[in-house]
Amino acid sequence: MEDSVNYAEYTVTKKAEGKALKKRLLLIALYLVVIIAFVVVCIVTSGAAAIWATVVVPLFIALVFFTQRLVKEERKYEVANAKLVISELNAGGKGKVVSDDLVSAYSVIAPTTEENKDQWTKADEIQDHRGDSKSPDSYFARLEKDGKSKVVLFEVTNKMLKSMKFYNRNTEIITVRH
Repeated sequence: MEDSVNYAEYTVTKKAEGKALKKRLLLIALYLVVIIAFVVVCIVTSGAAAIWATVVVPLFIALVFFTQRLVKEERKYEVANAKLVISELNAGGKGKVVSDDLVSAYSVIAPTTEENKDQWTKADEIQDHRGDSKSPDSYFARLEKDGKSKVVLFEVTNKMLKSMKFYNRNTEIITVRH
């Protein structure tokens, strides 16, 4: 973390919707299948449940631990050194930078409201890195590069907005919850 006045960082957890919701539902189905299989094996072996439990319960706990890490996703937004850096973090803490551009390169940075809808919906490429698609703190940044337009959707805090305003005077500032 930096000690700069114009440094801001914010991390959100991806809400279970779309593909993430399907993955979570499949995991719940997997857990149910494992539990049902355990019950069936206990019934078939008639009374050897204690022996099976010593093997299956630790394996089931390990299965839940490792698979839950696969579905927990976080987004980290960072304004540092005049750049807006967006990373996707998995539960292991490892991150992958998905967007890394100068704040001053964006032609527009504004909230995702109905008034601005044409600017953020009509682009050649739209990258949605929000934790929740219905978040009231949703902003977009539009980048025009090589004749193509790219829109990045993300969530902000007031400190991030102030930092972005410092690096790009085209930024529209509206106070947000955080």
